[in-house]
Amino acid sequence: MTNIQTSVSKYQACIDACAKCLQVCNQCFNSCLQEPDANARANCIKTLRLCADICNLAVEAMTMDHPDAKFICNMCRTICDSCATECFMFKDQHCQQCADVCHQCANECAKMM
Repeated sequence: MTNIQTSVSKYQACIDACAKCLQVCNQCFNSCLQEPDANARANCIKTLRLCADICNLAVEAMTMDHPDAKFICNMCRTICDSCATECFMFKDQHCQQCADVCHQCANECAKMM
């Protein structure tokens, strides 16, 4: 293993959780836009976009072993918690699954601290 692979391996569980969260948030975003009450989900939809974006940024920072990776993961934890709260308010399957995945990602990000 090269030095960067060795240093990044400490982040692997968090990288995996953030990548999964990114995917599930994007899928939930698309599904929420198709719901008949999409207007009532405006804040949830905005939070899904932000969550997907911060998860992507966290993955990038960790895979580069960037000095600010922990700072970004802390922000990711906060936004994932917010996204989980938003999604949990809607009882459809895609939002409930997203809330669970966001919560798991937030927990992995918290371990980075």
